[in-house]
Amino acid sequence: MHPSVTFLNFDNTYTWQRNLLRFPHEWIDMYDIEGTNLYCDDDAIKEIEKRIARRHTRGVTLIGSGNYHYVSYVLLKQFHELFTLVLFDHHTDMNEQTLFPLLSCGSWVSYAQKHVPTLKHVVMIGSATSYVSSHVTTFPKNDVMYAPMTIVRAIPTKHVYISIDKDVLRPQDAQTNWDQGTMSLQMLLTYIDYLFRYKHVLGVDVCGEDRTFCVKNEQANEAIIRACFKHMPISSAS
Repeated sequence: MHPSVTFLNFDNTYTWQRNLLRFPHEWIDMYDIEGTNLYCDDDAIKEIEKRIARRHTRGVTLIGSGNYHYVSYVLLKQFHELFTLVLFDHHTDMNEQTLFPLLSCGSWVSYAQKHVPTLKHVVMIGSATSYVSSHVTTFPKNDVMYAPMTIVRAIPTKHVYISIDKDVLRPQDAQTNWDQGTMSLQMLLTYIDYLFRYKHVLGVDVCGEDRTFCVKNEQANEAIIRACFKHMPISSAS
């Protein structure tokens, strides 16, 4: 991983978060791709994959609204090592799409479990509901912070991928277009720090934007980026 940010511009959210552009970054426009809001059809996902494949570095990927969280599936497909997905999200995103088996923001985790062979386990933190499965460990939302090492010990692999939907956070720290959890931003930053210290992080993505609250969300994004960059050697940047 390199200390750089990839902006995936689906909804023009980040044009209103100009302070984030001070970080080393790439900007990839997705705004013109049809069939991407909430659900993603086959043609759209192929085009998204093609554009992401052209990026030069892997660091922190900013996706936009939670409506596009399914893009995490595309990012997970890139890894050849066995890994655990560590998901910070107020929703499990495990809905089964039986009638309309399209990739969606509400089903991408279960979709990834079926289609990403290197995804060994999922650890969910901050979800409103629990999900019972031998391949999923859930730490549902709680006003009391889980011990960070308890979460680290629940991860069965050396490698992890971190996916963050800011709807896991309390409204004081971020504002999204979905119902939200109770986690504080500081709590999230502590978890990120422990994951980087005790595991090999393959990548990080962040979503959960709402253009109505860009200032608050920009501050949360900046804090998350800095927490990740702290563990990425500057000499590796390109």
